[in-house]
Amino acid sequence: MSKRIRRSRNVVRRYIQDVDGYGTKKSPGRPRKVSTRDERNILRMVSNSVTSANDVRTELKLDVCKNTVINTIHRSGVMVHQKMAKTPSMTDRHKEFRLDFVRNNLATDWNKVVFSDEKKWNLDGPDGFRSYWRDLRKDPRLFSRRNFGGGSLMIWGAFCGKKKLQLQFISTKMNSNDYQEVLKKTIVPFFRNRRNTHIFQQDNASIHKSRSTLDFLAKNRIKDMKWPACSPDLNPIENIWGFLARRVYKTGVPFKTQQELKDAIIAAWDAIPPSELEKLVDSMKDRMMEVIQKNGGETKY
Repeated sequence: MSKRIRRSRNVVRRYIQDVDGYGTKKSPGRPRKVSTRDERNILRMVSNSVTSANDVRTELKLDVCKNTVINTIHRSGVMVHQKMAKTPSMTDRHKEFRLDFVRNNLATDWNKVVFSDEKKWNLDGPDGFRSYWRDLRKDPRLFSRRNFGGGSLMIWGAFCGKKKLQLQFISTKMNSNDYQEVLKKTIVPFFRNRRNTHIFQQDNASIHKSRSTLDFLAKNRIKDMKWPACSPDLNPIENIWGFLARRVYKTGVPFKTQQELKDAIIAAWDAIPPSELEKLVDSMKDRMMEVIQKNGGETKY
């Protein structure tokens, strides 16, 4: 029979054994790439933590994409991703300035822009990095601090294209003169042979836009980019701060001393590969287009 109908012997045997049921069984579908044990480990790792899907993949050595990890977390039914803090909304005027900024910079070569920013780091944990996987079976995680302050550090960082500038540790009470000293050590040497090709980006903090700072930049022939207010999503260095925060505070254990925290920040900054910087620079065109699509609103970045 197998030879005559040109089907395998197993097909013939299954048909004979169950004539009415043959061909009616539905396929269970594609088997899951994540085992039951791996699912338990994933849920255990993200439970009430700020661990990212990529960190889970790396730590558990899973040969799956990050979306598979995220789907596994959502499928559990006991995890929800929520934030510990909200971001302020922009006014219509802010959105208008953002649209003007995009129109004026559609042709900008973002590889020639030096992106800069400051960030505060606390011994007890980050200020803004408060998203975590809430395990609904457990009490919510609280963002606590020491009663009399755990100590903090302020850093200034900048990068251009694939190149990182030297990280600077600054005072939390820095004034315009202090800021200009930072620029003397970093920005002025970088622009020495790039004054006609590159442009410097900074936000609208008072020490950045003070008369003395603007005069300092003009004296050193450093072109200052006109930056829209309330636009951290347009500055790719904000994404770098996110990378660093995940790496520095990965263990969730507070630092005992400022030196320990400083060493961890420097190590994380030095470990950023040029490929990450390149991706961030390449994302600028997409950020510009998304601002237009959202009529000046906040982007996903």
